Amino acid sequence: MKIWLADLTYTQQTIASDSMPAAIGGIASYLKKNFCDQLEVKIFKFPEDLSQAFEKDCPNVMAFSNYVWNAKLSYNYAKAIKAHFPQVVTVFGGPNFPTDAAEQEVFLRSRPLIDFYIVKEAELAFYQLVTYLYKIGFDLNQFLEPLPNLTYLKKDGTFFTSPKLDRVTDLSHIPSPYVTGELDAFFDGRLLPIVQTNRGCPFTCAFCTEGQSYWSKVNYKPESYMRDELYYIAEKLNQVPANVRRSDLLIADSNFGMYAGDLVTCKVIGEIQEKYDYPKYINVATGKNKKEQVLEAAKLVNGAMKLAGSVQSLDPTVMKNIKRGNISAEQIIEMAIKSAEIGTNTYSEVILALPGDTKEAHFKTLETLVNANFNTICMYQLMLLPGTELGSQDARQKYEMFLKFRVIPRSFGYFKFLNQEIVSAEIEEICVQNNTLLYEDYLNCRKMNLIVNVFYNDGVFSEIIKLLKMVHISPWEWMLQLCNHVYSNEFEVFVAHFIEETKNELWDKYEDLEQETTKKEIIQKYITGELGSNLIFKYKALAMTHFFEPVRVVALNSVLDLLSKHEKTTPEDLQSANPKQSDVVQFAKEIIEYNSLRIADIFSDTTSIREGKFNFHVVEFSNTVQPKVLEDYKLMEPVWISFEHNTEQKDMIESYIRLFGNDIQGLTRILSRIFLKKFFRAVNIKAQPIIPRKTQNAVYSY
Repeated sequence: MKIWLADLTYTQQTIASDSMPAAIGGIASYLKKNFCDQLEVKIFKFPEDLSQAFEKDCPNVMAFSNYVWNAKLSYNYAKAIKAHFPQVVTVFGGPNFPTDAAEQEVFLRSRPLIDFYIVKEAELAFYQLVTYLYKIGFDLNQFLEPLPNLTYLKKDGTFFTSPKLDRVTDLSHIPSPYVTGELDAFFDGRLLPIVQTNRGCPFTCAFCTEGQSYWSKVNYKPESYMRDELYYIAEKLNQVPANVRRSDLLIADSNFGMYAGDLVTCKVIGEIQEKYDYPKYINVATGKNKKEQVLEAAKLVNGAMKLAGSVQSLDPTVMKNIKRGNISAEQIIEMAIKSAEIGTNTYSEVILALPGDTKEAHFKTLETLVNANFNTICMYQLMLLPGTELGSQDARQKYEMFLKFRVIPRSFGYFKFLNQEIVSAEIEEICVQNNTLLYEDYLNCRKMNLIVNVFYNDGVFSEIIKLLKMVHISPWEWMLQLCNHVYSNEFEVFVAHFIEETKNELWDKYEDLEQETTKKEIIQKYITGELGSNLIFKYKALAMTHFFEPVRVVALNSVLDLLSKHEKTTPEDLQSANPKQSDVVQFAKEIIEYNSLRIADIFSDTTSIREGKFNFHVVEFSNTVQPKVLEDYKLMEPVWISFEHNTEQKDMIESYIRLFGNDIQGLTRILSRIFLKKFFRAVNIKAQPIIPRKTQNAVYSY
């Protein structure tokens, strides 16, 4: 028998979901383990490959993963397959599915070409389904047995849902799809390896599909399993040419670093890094509690792992509404502070328009995170997902959610299948107003999100943040200054365009947007970037490229304005014996110049060497976690500093541009994946020694 499994992704603008299909790979390895030589299993990631396969053959069972980023694409392929091969059994599975039985029935009746939907864990349930289908010759007219973990419409049209299997507690029973070779074909440099060391989450967040009680117990993979899998990945990547191989790793755990076994995994990764120089970057959601252990995990992987301090909101009412009362906000903030001391990259996540949210609550959460010194604050809008508590009809009505619809960034395209063309786009529901947040306040919050992303995130102006803290000015006050004052007409136009696009990307009716995205010419506009970009990263990309000069001007003028205001009122806050305003102003100007020379044109010009003359030891200031006194950094004589990309930076920039392109769409994707500061030009001080005015016996070398 022939079983085909597809975890499809859009490919025409860029590879939308660029992780390896490890989840369906695990289903394949489990099937092969139990069926031995009785079946042929094929795995598909790219729609083009699936279309080509159907030109030569067809399976008995065609199974699709169903996520928010590929749900339409998967179903449109299922429709096309059924039109040509009605005997093929179509099976769907994945988290993008309601939990309420009535809503499940509506889902299936609107998608009648899905024969079976597998809920919850799929390996054992899919194996039992395939076993029974094989027994009855794949004739659905003979399907009578009530198999577990299934929902479907019977032949008489009635809706049926079966009892659920107990979860797999020993995950070693599911062979690694890497070690068994199921994913060998995907080590071609395009896709990102993804692993999962455990399943489950003890938290009950109302916006998350893992917030259900079904997932509350965490089950783990053995150390030997993860060691074999990680070494296999590193060895396979080592066989890929250096100029095309991926250098990153995605760990799909919900709370990595929070459990004892995670430290063992990190030690294994440390060994692999020493042997293979991989992974250089680890994308993972780290634990929401036990921050000391999470910090230890980060040390073991040599800083390759970003530490997540995801709060979503720090407002007590909001936290109660979304069931995050068992997560320690204090630990999260403390983690950010301690991470800065060891030089580890940190990020936090915030969701706008959660139940109970207000403009004041959203701003207060951002203020706390900015002042806590997280490197990056990821600011999201509330996306209502099937299978979550907030996605239910009851929650929508309770909180009076006002919803709009938009196309998910990168998730659109058109593909040939036999004699027809499949045109598809994924649509998401966004909450833009509720019974505590007005739409105008939502737009004001989005403007602040843009300001934080441009001027604060990725440490773009981290030296300015340090300067403000040194003179006892809150960095958040700078964010407010930037948001509330006009310092450049060109930058104001930039912000206005962002707000206008924010409004225009949202549709009032799902049906209207769905109809619009069936047109190939409309999809082409999404592919070219005329429509449908990830706006927060698109405008970050624009700010770091075409609009960097107005960004520089706004940064400088706003800081000088803020310094002037505070110096007039509280000169003692400068924390120096007899500080001069001109010194502070000069230092601020030199910091902005230093940032500009490191950042400007970093993706378009990786070869030239830039130079600047400095009267302050900006490099030492930049490298000091908590600088204290301004005079410590004033030099006896000015020095020249050169700025240029090193070889590793050039290789990484080339690698990302090759994967995603160097147009705004490509840069948007790159900026959503990297810690931008790692790509800033390296510095080289040309004059030695450098002797700060107050510490003339010290000699600094770099």
